[in-house]
Amino acid sequence: MKNLPLSLALAASSGLFTLQRPADWSPRTRRSFVLVPGAALGILGALAVRAGAQRGRETAGSGTGPRMRLAGPAVVAAMVGATASGVLALTLVLDERVEAWLVRRGVARPRRVMAAASALSSLLLDQAMDAKDSRGRRDSAAGQ
Repeated sequence: MKNLPLSLALAASSGLFTLQRPADWSPRTRRSFVLVPGAALGILGALAVRAGAQRGRETAGSGTGPRMRLAGPAVVAAMVGATASGVLALTLVLDERVEAWLVRRGVARPRRVMAAASALSSLLLDQAMDAKDSRGRRDSAAGQ
């Protein structure tokens, strides 16, 4: 791992967040968990589309490029937000089902098992990404 303290901090935060039980959250908190990040991503996407369109207008005004249409990219930005919200809603369902599955299997403290699995998967993913990055650098260095 390139940055061990950062990797450990991310794994620990992932585990700590998993210790919380979303089923105990209020309906308003659960809705916010699903809708706020999706809305934020949709807004950021729309702002990026607007900035790109502005650059396109400046380029088109100088005669060096075509004008950008906003409808297609705006729909893509909205879809990104909706997809993010959908994925977050799915994680709430999966969280509940994994916990129930562990309880049916006789696990006394399912949230702790889930937190440990979350932290471990975070570390393994970080390790895999580091291995991929180093392989990519070796391949590009060998090609030069």
